[in-house]
Amino acid sequence: MPELLTTLLQQGYRYALSLTHHATKAEDLLQDAWIAVIQANGPHEKGYLFSAIRSRFYNLHKRKQLVPMVALESIQESVHEQHDPATSIQYGFEDPRLESALAQLRGIEREVLYLSAVEGYTAQEITAITGQARGTVLSMLSRTKNKIQRHFIANADKAVLND
Repeated sequence: MPELLTTLLQQGYRYALSLTHHATKAEDLLQDAWIAVIQANGPHEKGYLFSAIRSRFYNLHKRKQLVPMVALESIQESVHEQHDPATSIQYGFEDPRLESALAQLRGIEREVLYLSAVEGYTAQEITAITGQARGTVLSMLSRTKNKIQRHFIANADKAVLND
């Protein structure tokens, strides 16, 4: 596989992971989006792939709200859930406090934070990807960073009490 295509798919996977917060779901989401890009003869560009990923994620999210279903595998996973180091490595961190802080965020907040912090997009570029107004993106970034900061402060107090 050409290096540029590999890089594009890796970036797409990280973006899907930021939306789903689950490695297997991110892989499925990326695969569905990539198949759609190929079938549409779309350009092999980051923006186009990210739009396809985002569209599929929100379509699935809306469908789940309309018809709530619980897969047997998810019940078994939650019963036997263990720390998955692969997810931590893919996100680039091992700190469970950071994982906990990110888990507290809404999907759109994780998405905007990922696009800004990891991908390095400007607020204007995030606006183009998400369809949100620029002011909304800037406000959401600020509120999201504050939420994470408050989470760390609250957990720092708990950690001191536990030690």
